[in-house]
Amino acid sequence: MRELDPILRDLAPHLATLEPGRLRYRSGMWFYLAVLLVPLVIGGLGALAVEPTIFSVLSIIWFVIGLILFFVKTGKLRERYRQAYKATVIPRLLSLIDPGLRHEITGGICESVFLSTELFTTNPDRYSSEDLIEGTHGKTFLQLAEIDAEERRTTTDSKGNTQTTYVTIFKGLLLIADFHKHFQGRTFVFPDVAENLFGNFGRFFQKLGGRSETGLIRLEDPEFEEAFAIYSTDEIEARYILSTAMMRRLLGLRERFGKDLRIAFKDSSVALAVPFRGNFLEPNTGTPATDTGQVRSFLVELDQFLSMIEELDLNTRIWTKE
Repeated sequence: MRELDPILRDLAPHLATLEPGRLRYRSGMWFYLAVLLVPLVIGGLGALAVEPTIFSVLSIIWFVIGLILFFVKTGKLRERYRQAYKATVIPRLLSLIDPGLRHEITGGICESVFLSTELFTTNPDRYSSEDLIEGTHGKTFLQLAEIDAEERRTTTDSKGNTQTTYVTIFKGLLLIADFHKHFQGRTFVFPDVAENLFGNFGRFFQKLGGRSETGLIRLEDPEFEEAFAIYSTDEIEARYILSTAMMRRLLGLRERFGKDLRIAFKDSSVALAVPFRGNFLEPNTGTPATDTGQVRSFLVELDQFLSMIEELDLNTRIWTKE
């Protein structure tokens, strides 16, 4: 772990100024919850004792109004605290990791860039990205951001009733980093779901799962073959990229981040999609702003994802761009 104590000493007075904002959110949450629930309870009792119809209607109207007030008012207070906390803490932690990195709370990786990685082929109907970390880490330029991409699906039952739901395409962290080599082709490393589920018969489905103009590549490393399916437009280049050392590194990342890791090598970059169900760099409103344990957990989180640059050895310039 990096030496955090000097940063914590510097942060202490700033964290103390954030605590009133957190407490305003917490007290506001309870206040508006009471505004929502107390009249609802009174209305319910009135409906039982006096006039069910009138009190039931009034209770429903109040519930809707109270619910809107609760989310609007508490949402503003929470967002104010959230942004203030991140603006105070994240830049200082990034300066500890590498002064060449910067953080944008509301910035993200745009949808067109997400799609251009070709890691996912479904166009999202809902897309959001935030907490962009961008800059040079060592010798490597990178972009890292939280992504939430969803597809809308509509179903119709036998009675003609339609229902619309949203299905997650990808939720997690997307890292795009300079590979310092311009690739002639496009190489993709995907989870080997088909073969893991269906054995050798799954190879037939693998061949159907590549991107345009790509072919399924078989490598000699049995552990890597079991974990991933590799597609490329240039088999010679794919084998050059996926050296024994690189395959070991990717297997290490898979062990740490889970079997759904996806990687693309194209143009002059490597893109990694890392599923992440938690909330990236989100302060817990139930934890005092002055709690240093939360700051330490943020540093661990940042280290966990930014260390992929070192793990993939991207700062070692073994190639030069053409």
